[in-house]
Amino acid sequence: MAARTTTFWTFIVILVLLHLSFRIGMGLTVIPDLIVVAALLGARRTGGWQAAFLGLVLGVLADSLSLVGFGSTAVALVTVCYLGSRSRDLFEGESYLFIAVYAFIGAWLVEAIRGFAAGSLGSDLPWSSLFTQASLTSLYTAIAAVVSLIAYRAITGHR
Repeated sequence: MAARTTTFWTFIVILVLLHLSFRIGMGLTVIPDLIVVAALLGARRTGGWQAAFLGLVLGVLADSLSLVGFGSTAVALVTVCYLGSRSRDLFEGESYLFIAVYAFIGAWLVEAIRGFAAGSLGSDLPWSSLFTQASLTSLYTAIAAVVSLIAYRAITGHR
């Protein structure tokens, strides 16, 4: 059991390193937000305060790379990771369909909370961007979560 836990958290670290390598190292901005994927997948494996702490650490890391709205991603990830850890009590299973819906809703909430916390909704961005741009970004993130989970399960053989 300890080997599975170590393997999973290594997978989470690899997702974060891939995000940093693609976004900062190569300057690619078209990739999905792998920090959000790592936070959402990690939150399903931890308890409430541990998921919130994971969200805080990953949120501060993501905010350290942005130019505006420092702290907005941290607030969003703490909230969504805590709620994601509580989803284990309501929903059993780890099917790809569930992970896709879970990642879509989680990524959409991150975008919405980030917009409210940064104060950009209503002033810089119209409210309709929550339903258009955030929905497309969330769909892209959900696809990335499912693909990364498929790769993890194929490589390790774990469920």
